[in-house]
Amino acid sequence: MNFIEFNGKKIHFVKRKGVYWIIIKSVCEALNVDYEHQRRLINEDPILGSAPSNQTVQVNGDIQKRQYFCLPEEYIYGWIFSIRSNSEKLLAYKRECYHVLYNHFHGIITNQIELYREISKENKKINDYENKLSQIPEYQECLNSKMRLARLWKNVRGCASEPGLFEDEEFL
Repeated sequence: MNFIEFNGKKIHFVKRKGVYWIIIKSVCEALNVDYEHQRRLINEDPILGSAPSNQTVQVNGDIQKRQYFCLPEEYIYGWIFSIRSNSEKLLAYKRECYHVLYNHFHGIITNQIELYREISKENKKINDYENKLSQIPEYQECLNSKMRLARLWKNVRGCASEPGLFEDEEFL
């Protein structure tokens, strides 16, 4: 049986088929919240209600294996964050969750702001280059040729749909 320590208490878990299953009772004991109440709330929750599983586990000190109500690790942190209690241990955990969520989402916002700054710099560079190029007569002639070529292609496409055109092989 595996465990981690939290607030001086052991939180037991077991790994099955690549999934870590956390024993809910040990979490409740570590946070000093009512296990039966939490079990009922988990079962009634529209998301968590489909996640629990009874896992057969031999907890340290027990002679026999027992069935324990467990949640997969994927759901455990959100469940703990949803617990309503004035337990100081739980409130400390929630403060840490708020801090982690802030850092995560603030980082996303900060990264987006930085990306917009980079995009703005690149757009300014492109505009500066285009302004410099527009002063070169050859570049203006190149742009004019591109526009004439686009009109010619448009005319060719418009004519090609008319019957009887280009029947002479020298035009193909």
